[in-house]
Amino acid sequence: MNKSFFKFFFIGLAAVFFAACSTSTVSSDDEDLKSSSSAESSCANEKSIYEAVEESGLYTTKDSVAAYLCKFDKLPANYVGKNEGKKLYESKTGNIFDKWNFNPWTTIGVMIGGDNFDNFASNPDNYHATLPEGSYREADVDYSGANRGTKRLVYQSDCVIYYTADHYDSLTKLEIR
Repeated sequence: MNKSFFKFFFIGLAAVFFAACSTSTVSSDDEDLKSSSSAESSCANEKSIYEAVEESGLYTTKDSVAAYLCKFDKLPANYVGKNEGKKLYESKTGNIFDKWNFNPWTTIGVMIGGDNFDNFASNPDNYHATLPEGSYREADVDYSGANRGTKRLVYQSDCVIYYTADHYDSLTKLEIR
């Protein structure tokens, strides 16, 4: 699928989501809709982002992917692991993969996620922020430039999700429901 399709898909999704209540004041930044309990509305028909995500949907933003993870305990179908992303890059572009110096969403139509995240809690020399002990996975979100950028979700099952905008230098726990 091409970029135009996805652009119109997400514009249409946003229009449907926000048109439910034309009298309420709603920010276009889904940051304000992190959870159904914190999203206040002057219209009973307005949905939280958690309620709005659908299993068949393709999502790329921090809040929509986090809501999807909480609701379905998996990443949306537009996510592939790093190895599969590398293979897709080579098959779609005809180039040999060298490094992630491209935007996977606009170049090959996928987001990168689902790989294990190495939580270096036991390593005091680690330059990354640390998480409580456990097994985590990671997912890219909010691509906006020519490459993968620095924004990631680090997650476990049961809606345990952390966000980093600075490639793991800091992590903030998200409250979704």
